[in-house]
Amino acid sequence: MLPARVSALAPLDSLGVWVRLVAARNAIAHDVAAYKFVAGRPIEDPQREAAVLAEKRDRALERGLDPDAVVHTYRQLIEANKLLQHGDLQRFLVGRTPSPPPPLDAIRERIDTLDARLLSRWAQLDDVRAAPDCPRQLARAIALQGTRTSPLDEATRIALVRATLGFCPHDGVPTAGTPGAAQNDAAGH
Repeated sequence: MLPARVSALAPLDSLGVWVRLVAARNAIAHDVAAYKFVAGRPIEDPQREAAVLAEKRDRALERGLDPDAVVHTYRQLIEANKLLQHGDLQRFLVGRTPSPPPPLDAIRERIDTLDARLLSRWAQLDDVRAAPDCPRQLARAIALQGTRTSPLDEATRIALVRATLGFCPHDGVPTAGTPGAAQNDAAGH
């Protein structure tokens, strides 16, 4: 048996890796925004979002994961991505020229690769998600993103927080299937 100090670090390490993957997924938002701006496409794409969420539900069921929790998390990831896209769009509209975007297929392939890695780690985080201190561990994992010489900018940090809302079942954010979720969704939250 591992000493308590070592075993207590293992879930945080797994959570830290998971949060780094979320941050990497969020970073792709800048390429998505550039692509959509250049192509004249809207940021909001409800049909695409619905298809992505349905596919994540299927992947969760195939892996024996809680599909509602997985779909909720992916809904948060999508919303965080759109938050960053909207920020970029504002910069483009006031004159910042976007970098030439990669092809849409290449962008989606990067997202799919990260999504597969996120889902493959999901079950490893069951103990972390179930722990009463999950919100504190998640906040710590988010705070550890970036480096001393290159800390997260405020928009990136906020998007990372947005992407992880409801990841911990008892962080106060209702998820699908929990009391308050329907009211929260109906209120536009």
